[in-house]
Formats: sequence, C-alpha cells, structure tokens
Amino acid sequence: MIRSGHVLVVDDDPVIRHLMQRTLQSQGCEVMIAASASEALSSALAQPPDIILLDVMLPDTDGLEICQRIRAEPLLAEVPVIMITSLNDAESRLRSLEVGADDFITKPIDFIELRARVGSILRLNRYRRLLEERTQRLRVEEEMMRRNRELSLLNAFIISTAAKLQTSHHAEESLHHACTVLVQALDLARSEAWMLLEPHMDLMQARVIAEPNPEPDPVALITVEQAQILINDEATTSWVYRGTSLDTAPPAATDWLMRYYGKVPLIAPITIKGQVAGMIALLPSDNRMLDMQERAFAQSLISALSQSIETSLLHQQLQRHAEHLEETVAMRTNELQAERDRTQAILEALGEAVIVTDAEFTISYGNPSATLLTGYSSSEMIGRSWYTIQQDESASLLYRSIRNHVRTGRMWRGEVLSSRRDGSTYDAALTVAPIFDPQRTTTPIGMVSIQRDITPLKVAERMKDQFISNVSHELRTPLSIIALHSGNLDTLYDRLTDDQRRQLIREVRAQVERLDDLIGDILELSRIDSGQLRIEDRRVNLADVLRQEAEQLRPLAERKNLQLELILEEQIVLHGDPAHLGQCVRNLISNAIKYTPQGGEISCECRRIDPSNSDLNAQEWPDYNPSDSGAWAGLRVVDTGIGIAPEHIGHLFERFYRVQNQTRVPGTGLGLAITRELITRHGGWTAVASQPSVGSIFAFYVPLAAEG
Repeated sequence: MIRSGHVLVVDDDPVIRHLMQRTLQSQGCEVMIAASASEALSSALAQPPDIILLDVMLPDTDGLEICQRIRAEPLLAEVPVIMITSLNDAESRLRSLEVGADDFITKPIDFIELRARVGSILRLNRYRRLLEERTQRLRVEEEMMRRNRELSLLNAFIISTAAKLQTSHHAEESLHHACTVLVQALDLARSEAWMLLEPHMDLMQARVIAEPNPEPDPVALITVEQAQILINDEATTSWVYRGTSLDTAPPAATDWLMRYYGKVPLIAPITIKGQVAGMIALLPSDNRMLDMQERAFAQSLISALSQSIETSLLHQQLQRHAEHLEETVAMRTNELQAERDRTQAILEALGEAVIVTDAEFTISYGNPSATLLTGYSSSEMIGRSWYTIQQDESASLLYRSIRNHVRTGRMWRGEVLSSRRDGSTYDAALTVAPIFDPQRTTTPIGMVSIQRDITPLKVAERMKDQFISNVSHELRTPLSIIALHSGNLDTLYDRLTDDQRRQLIREVRAQVERLDDLIGDILELSRIDSGQLRIEDRRVNLADVLRQEAEQLRPLAERKNLQLELILEEQIVLHGDPAHLGQCVRNLISNAIKYTPQGGEISCECRRIDPSNSDLNAQEWPDYNPSDSGAWAGLRVVDTGIGIAPEHIGHLFERFYRVQNQTRVPGTGLGLAITRELITRHGGWTAVASQPSVGSIFAFYVPLAAEG
C-alpha cells in the first residue's frame, strides 16, 4: 500500500487512539500516537508529521495550549492541526482558531468524516509541495538565465577589454567601457571611475550616464592629490565594501564622497598587483540598494577589468625587459664579478676563520683568519683533509661525525674544542654548511666551515660559574649560621642565660653584616658596569680616611692577636669621593687581616710621593716609577701573611679571581676588582708585591690636589 502521509494522533483515550490509528492506516497513512502533551511535542519535533490530530482535553495540559506551542516551533508552524473536541459551542471553536487550529472534528468521532478530512488536507499538502517545487524550478531557471546573461556580458567585456589594452594609453578607454557595461547590465543611473596606476602617470577618469543630464557634472571627478591619498590609505579596501556614508568613511575620503552625499552608491576598488589603484562608484536608479547578485556581478566585472589591466602591464614590462635583456646580462655579469671581488675582500677581512672544501672535504680555500686561528699557512691547508688539521686525536671522531652530517645536506652548528698546529687548544663556535650543485640542489659538492674563537667567552663563563659558586657558598654559610642560632633561640630560649642569648644575637647580627657586605660588593660592581656609579669631587685628606677605616677594623685585628700599625703623613689632600676611597682602604686592610695568621703584623702607611723623594724604595712601593711627573698620594698595606705565588700576581685584580689554595678564606674575589675600578676612576692605579710565606704589599696611587 502506498503511504499517503504521516499523521500524529494525540489523545489520552487508548480506545479512540487505536480506532483512529487503524482507520488512518487503512487509508495508507503512517500513524504515530501520543497520550500526553509532552509526548506529542517530542514526537512531532523528532519527526515533523504532515498533519496533527489533537484532542482538546489532555491529562497534563489543555490542547489549545499545545496547539499554540506547536505554532511557536519553526519546524511545526506550517503543519495542519485538526482539533478533536466534544465542545460544540462557537466560543471554543473561535479560541481554537485563534491559537492556530485549521479544522475541527467533534466527538463522538465519525470515522468516515475523519478519513475524508484527513485525506483532503493531505491532498492539499501534496498540491502545495508540488507548487513549491515548480516555483523553485522556475526560480532556478531564472537564476540560470541571469547568470548566463552576466557570463555573456563578462565574456564580451573581457574580450573587448583585452583588445583595447594592447597599449597602455587604452587603459582609460577600458575604464569607460567597464562603466558602460555596468550601467547597462545593472540599470544604473550613473557609473563613475578613476584610476592612478603609478604616482608619475596621468590620472584616468571615466563617467557614464544612463540619460543625458541637462546640467552635466564637472569634468574632473577627483584630483590627483585626493587619488594618491585614497590609494595609500590602509583602510580603503575595508570601507569601500561596507558603504560610503560620510559618518563611517575615513577623513581622506570625505572630500571625494561629498559628490555622492544623499545618494546610496556602491563603491568598489580597482586592485592592481594586490594594491588599490582606483575606484568605481555605481549609482542605481531611484537611489535603490543593489542586491547581492548585482553586487557579485559588479565585483566580477571589476575583477576582470583589474586582471586585464594587470596582465597588460605585465606584458608591457616583459617587452621592456626583453628589449633590455642583453644590457641587463652584461650589467649582471659585471655585478657578479664585482660581487665576487667583494665576497673575496670580505672573506679576506673577516674576523672568523672560513675554510672551503670540495665533496671529499679536501680544503680548497682558507682565509687569513683561518691561518691565524689554526696556525697553518694557506699553502699548508690547501690540499689537506679538513678534519686532519685538528691535531687533537680525541676530536677526530666528532669531526668525522660533522662531515657525515653535512654530507646529508644539513647544516651543523655547535661549540668544539680545537687544537692549533703548535698543540695549543682553543674553544670555537663552529658552523658547517653544505655547498650545493646549482643543477642538483640536493647534492652537496662541498662545504664551508666558519670558526669563531670563543675562548674569552668560555673563560668568562668559567669565571662566572666560579663566582656563582663562591657567592652561593658565601651566602649559604651565614644563612646557615643565622638559621642555626635563630633556631636555638626559638627552641632553647627558656634554658639559655641572658649572656648566651646576647651571644647568639651578636652572632646573628655579625652574619647579617657579612651578608650585607657581600651584597654590597655585588651591587657596587653592577653600578660600575652600568655606568651608574657617581664619583663626588671633594677635597679629601687621605690620612683621615686611612685613620678612620683602620680604627673601625682594629677590633677584627685584635681578635686574631694582630698588631695593626699606622704610619701617617698628615694633610695629604686630593680630589675624590671619601666614601669610595674609604671602601678601597677598607678592602685592602680587611684582606690583610683575613690572610695574616694569628700574631702577625699589619702596617698601613700613606704619604706624599714625588720625584724629589730620593729615599723611596721601589720594592716597598711596588709599581711606582720615580720618573713619573707630578705629585702623588701613595697608600700601602703591608702584612706578614701567607703571601701569593708569582703566577697569581697578574690576576689578583681580575673580577671573581681567587687563589686556589686560599679559597677556604671567606670572599668572592670582588674586593680587589672594585678597588682597582674605583682607583682608576680617581685617576690612579693599583699595585701588589708578594712572596709566599713572607707577606704581601698592596698599594694604590692617586694624584694630589693642586696647592692653593
């Protein structure tokens, strides 16, 4: 049996539901049943029926309300609803119509009438669907005819435009032709266009009017200055598509858009090589809005115009390029020769070592820096295997691995430890890149290696690591002591005497001062490096500075039973910063206290030094040359400490440097470095003389202030 429709029966009486189901199924309908309003809605939404038979009296809600809810659902709004009711009054039927019911069946149900009404509504549904399908086919046919007409217009436009654009001066004629086609195809009142291909070229303009205008517009649509502003405005490609009201357009476009004030134009850009080169304004008749299809046709035609003009420009460029090809080849040959000479000069002057090899990694070129770095002359390198110039046998495996890596066409970067011809080693940043055959870009025909000596950087890194290790140790030690003593105070407070508590507090304060000194040294060095250190220019008596610093450090010397002696020449006046000079003196005296054993002696002396001092002993005042002109203030600290070996003397004033056998003594290796920096900024210099197990002399010299 052929199915004639899908019917939803909603009734709370199972007998009536069963009878209606059998009756409609015998008519060829597919029947779904529901006993409640909620079940009816869910079933209808899951599979929209062709007709709904709805009982007015349902157990969970009123049938009229369900009908109203069905009409509110977009999927069910057009589904016919027949109300099944025992009510026969006019008011109830009127309410049913108001909520959207299409027909009524009165209980008790006449099943012959039911079959007739359902069949009639289903036939009407089928007729409605057939009419909609026929209407849709007509719309599709009309759309296809419209598209065919537009495609024909576009095809004719492209052919005629291509013919007009054989030379550049026909671009303006093509612009006018585009405006004409748009006016005719879209029933426009007017179309206007302008285009500026290059800043040095003439401004092209076109205007086409559907009907003669008794008061023609001025000839010029836009000035060259306005056109240049618009094509250079980054927002142009966005606002032209959205509309052109004066409220939304950028200020640069306002003057031009005043032509269309009060009208509703469509303005689209003419883009050449991805850049805006001009615009076309379309003004419909009766100031109507162009629909999406008309806009799409306009965009297609304008795109075709843009592509035609761009193709014409590219063709002209190709012709000009072909005409000057021979000259270009000759010029490029000269440029390549000049570039080769320039590359050769760069390689010769380059500070990095550059080595070039063939496919077998036999050296064919090495620049002068490679000679200096490896110790091999150019003639010794050429013809040798690249990796054999590394004398360190332990590195041979690495260099063979690098060679195999580069042979696969990949670049290798890394840091290596290399050896010179004389056996000395150096750290190098190495880059090895393949050289490819121009005809076979995947086949290496050689390689180029670039080495840069990074030994100073590695030394600096190692010094930095040592400094971090020292600072970490120096920070950890006082922090551990502070934690221990504060913990003792916390846990043993009641069992400690007052003297014991004071002693623990003194120890905590001492360690805090030690931390403060360490952090101060680091910050001082940071200020020096960053240029934030300020040196005051005041008259300073160096003897007073020495006396003050020595007295502050005397308790430390007395703890170790050291004899601290001062030898002062009064009124040694110089220009400088008393705080920084005091820091230098304090560093020298504190170092002497640290490295002088119990019961030793420390002598601190400052005096005036000039060439007239014939009794000056150069060994007692290291690095002072009596031939130096001018008067100087000299300060030295002499101790009977452990002394310093000669190989360490030259490094003592370097940052972070510490003598290996003295690392048990607290310190970071910054005090002497800071002292040298500060004394240098005062126009002086520092010096040291020492003998192991005898003692050391640390001194600095600064210029005296002029008398008067």
